[in-house]
Amino acid sequence: MLKTVTTINGRFHDREDARISVFDNALLYAEGLFETLLAVDDRIIFLKEHLSRLYRGAKVIGLDIPVTPERLTGWMKKTVRAHPDRITKLRLTLTAGEAARWVGRQGKPQVILSASPHTMPARPFRIQVSRFRVDHKSVFRRIKTLSYVIHAAALLQSRRAGCDDALLLNQDDKVAEVTSANVFWVKNGRIFTPPISSGCLEGITRKIVLREARRIGHSIAEKNCSLLQLLDSDELFISSSLKLVVGVSLVKAGRKSHRVATGPITADLAEQFYRLVGVN
Repeated sequence: MLKTVTTINGRFHDREDARISVFDNALLYAEGLFETLLAVDDRIIFLKEHLSRLYRGAKVIGLDIPVTPERLTGWMKKTVRAHPDRITKLRLTLTAGEAARWVGRQGKPQVILSASPHTMPARPFRIQVSRFRVDHKSVFRRIKTLSYVIHAAALLQSRRAGCDDALLLNQDDKVAEVTSANVFWVKNGRIFTPPISSGCLEGITRKIVLREARRIGHSIAEKNCSLLQLLDSDELFISSSLKLVVGVSLVKAGRKSHRVATGPITADLAEQFYRLVGVN
């Protein structure tokens, strides 16, 4: 079995002993938050940005994180350093604890950290257009809550169709995101990505793609996009903390499959991110 290192509230636990209460509101009502981070040579990539989103999300849903950002950072670094691999995935889960809101009982949030092996994607992704839609008007689309059932169901269906991920549209039939990443497309030498108002996650890597693309001389802008416009793009790629920048080679829409070329702009940004985070 691949090694996983787990801490709960800063204390190490063996896999078989790592558990939370069956009465935790995270289990009962999906009340909680999560972040997924990449660590390279014990360096947690974009740590400050992830913690900022976590604490912002906690304010939105009314959770009091029981530790300071500085102490939580120490827990995260301790968890990563205990894992033997050079490249690891760090999952941070914040649960609401055993809260009984309807009778006025406040729970104690639990901080769960798991470091596990991670392999960077070796080929372009194949994605399937999902029949599920995201609610782009919901304030909760801007934070990473534990309520991810739409994404999980869409991903399961795409895997059963032989794809790697699912493309989610919003309720206005505009492109939002894939279940695990933000979406970008290239047309006539310009890069585009859906705006936050589309319902896409306010991704950490998305924000840095916007910055880095401009820094290395590419034109990039936020723009709403229909599925037909996306399929007419010259290049298509996705970004996330664990994937960095990865091209998309195929989009399944209904019974039709649309092939997309992996072009020079995608390759340029992928190389830039590998240099940025120190992945060889």
